[in-house]
Amino acid sequence: ALPIWARLVAAMCSGAQQRQTQLRPTANGNGAPPPFRRDALPSLLPHGQFGQRRGHASRGDARTHVTGLSDPLPEDLLAWTDRPLVTHLKDGSKTRGAAGEVAERLAEQLTPSPANRIFCNRSLNMQHITAVGFDMDYTLAMYKPETFEVLAYTLTCEKLVNVYGYPREILQYEYDHEYMVRGLVVDKKRGNILKMDRHKYVKVARHGFRPMDAETRIKTYNATTSPGGVDRFDGSNYANVDTLFSLGETYLFCQLVELKEQLIERGREAGGLTEAEMALTTKPFIDMYSEIRASVDLCHRDGSLKAAVASDPEKYIHRDDALVPMLKSLRSAGKKVFLLTNSLWDFTNVVMNHLVHGASGEDKTAEWTELFDAVVTGSCKPGFFENERAAIFEVDVETSALKNTDDGAPMTPIGASAAASQADAFLATAGARAGEGKNDGVAMHAKAYQGGSYRHLHSMLGVSSGAQVLYVGDHIYGDILRSKKTLGWRTMLVVPELAHEMECLERAMEEDTLGKLRDLRRRRTALEDALQLAEFQMSVEKTMDDDAYDALVRDATEARLSHREELRRMHAEFHPIWGQMMKAGNQNSRFAHQLERYACLYTSHARNLLAYSPAKSYRGLSDAMPHDMDENV
Repeated sequence: ALPIWARLVAAMCSGAQQRQTQLRPTANGNGAPPPFRRDALPSLLPHGQFGQRRGHASRGDARTHVTGLSDPLPEDLLAWTDRPLVTHLKDGSKTRGAAGEVAERLAEQLTPSPANRIFCNRSLNMQHITAVGFDMDYTLAMYKPETFEVLAYTLTCEKLVNVYGYPREILQYEYDHEYMVRGLVVDKKRGNILKMDRHKYVKVARHGFRPMDAETRIKTYNATTSPGGVDRFDGSNYANVDTLFSLGETYLFCQLVELKEQLIERGREAGGLTEAEMALTTKPFIDMYSEIRASVDLCHRDGSLKAAVASDPEKYIHRDDALVPMLKSLRSAGKKVFLLTNSLWDFTNVVMNHLVHGASGEDKTAEWTELFDAVVTGSCKPGFFENERAAIFEVDVETSALKNTDDGAPMTPIGASAAASQADAFLATAGARAGEGKNDGVAMHAKAYQGGSYRHLHSMLGVSSGAQVLYVGDHIYGDILRSKKTLGWRTMLVVPELAHEMECLERAMEEDTLGKLRDLRRRRTALEDALQLAEFQMSVEKTMDDDAYDALVRDATEARLSHREELRRMHAEFHPIWGQMMKAGNQNSRFAHQLERYACLYTSHARNLLAYSPAKSYRGLSDAMPHDMDENV
C-alpha cells in the first residue's frame, strides 16, 4: 500500500493547476490570484501628503465601514412596521398546506432587512425586562462624521498648535473619516496601529500610515518571539479604538507620527527646522498621543464643540423618525425607559430637542423628557456602575442649574419660599403616585439628574435586580462590559458599521466567495499536511524522489499563496486597509470577541427595536466547535 503522503500527493497534485483554475476563475483565466487592491481607498496617503485627499471621483463605488454613517438613516423601517399582517388563510382554507403557506408569508413579512436586524449572542426574553435604557451619543443620536468628526478634528488641531506648540502646518491637515475603523489598538509607545484577532495575535500593523512588514510585525508583537514575552495589550502604552469618537484622534495620531518621521529625515539631510518642528522630532510618540487626547478634552471643556453643534444641530446630527415610536412602543408595553448619558444636561437638551422635535435655539423645551421615566446626565460611566457613593444632583431643566439632593430626594434650601417647598414635596412623591395611576391633574415630567450611581437609578425605576434592565449603548467598555460584569445588566451594543458589514457579506455570498475560500483552505490544508508528513518521513528514511518532492513543495506553496490572496481580496471588499471589522484573517477579531462575550444583543441602530415585539424572546444560535463543522474556511 502506498504511504499516506503518497496517496495525498496522488490525490491533490494530479491536475493541480486545472483544479485551481476551476476554484478561482479570474479575468485572465490562468488561475493567478488578483492583486490586493491597495489603491481602492484614496486615503492611502503618500508620505508627506498628510490628510490630502484625492477626491471622491477616483473612489468609484468603494465604501468603508464609516461611509454608511454619512448616509441618511433608512426610511423603510416605519413603512415596514405599518404593513398589515396576514391574519387569515388564503381562500378561507383550513388545510395544513395552506396554513404552511401563511406561516411562510408571515415569516417573510416579519423578517427585517439585514440592516434592521437584531442579532443575539445570549438568549434574552424581553418579558423579563422591566426597564430599557439608552445611551445618547452614537446610540440614539447618530452624528454625521463628515461634519461632526471633521469639526472635532479641526478644533483639536488648533489646540495642539495654540496650547502645545505643534508646527502650524498641521492646521492645513484634513481628516479622512473613512480611513479608520473601530476595534483597532494604538501602540502609543511605538506609534503603531494594530488589528488583532481574538487571541490577541496581531494580524495587521502600521507605523503611522506605513504598513509594517510581516517579519517586523511578528518580531515586535508575537508572544513567542518578542523580548517581553506575552503582551496583553491593555497597559498604559496601549489605547483601544472602541468608540466612533476616537477615530478622528487616531487618524491625527497617524498623521503626526508620519510628520515626525519626515521631519527627522529632513533635519538629517538638510536641517533648517523651526523650533516647533525640532521639538516634535524629539517628542516621544506616547506624549504626542497624550497631548492629542488632552486637546480633545479641551474642545469639550471650553464649549467650542458643543456651541457649534447647538447653533446648527441639523448639520451635525441625523434626524430619526423611528426614534419616538420606538420609545413609545416600549413604554406602551409597560417597560420603564431611561436615558443614561455622560453628556451634561445642556448638550443633552440640545441633542434630544433636535431628535424628538427638530427644535433648536429658543425653541427648545423639556417636553422630550416625557418619553423617559428617568434621565441621568453627566453619569461618568463606567464609574456610574461601580461608585455607589457618587453624589447625585437634580437638574433644573429650565435654567440648567444643579440642586443638591438627599441621596436623590429633593432638598429645600434655607429661606426657600413655601411654594418651592410644596413643589419639592410634590415631586418627592410623584413617582409613587404615578405608580398608583394617579397624576393629580398635573403633567408628569421625568426628572433629570446629573451624576449619581446605579443605586439611585435602580431606586428611580423600582428595579430589584440587574437582570431586569436592558441597556443599549455603543461603547463596548463604558456601556456594555462594566454594566454587565458589575451589575448583571442585559446589554445591547449598537454597531452602526454593521450595516456595511452585512452588505459586504451578502455580496460575498452571492458571488460564492466564502465557498471559494473553503475550497482553497481545504486544498491548502491537504497539501501542507502531505508536505509536512513527507518531510518527517524523509528525515527518517528517503521515501520520495526529488522531483515528486519538489512538485509537492510547489503545489503547497501555490495553495498557501492562493488562499492567502483570496482571503486578502475578500477583506479588501470590506475595507482596503483594515479588512472585515469582525474578522482578523480567519479568526474573529478582538472587537468581535468582546462583542460576543459581553453584548447579549447587537444591531446597527437602537431604532431597530421598533421592528420587533417589546415582548420578543431573542434566542442565540447553537454553539459550534471545529469538530462540529464539516467545512472550515
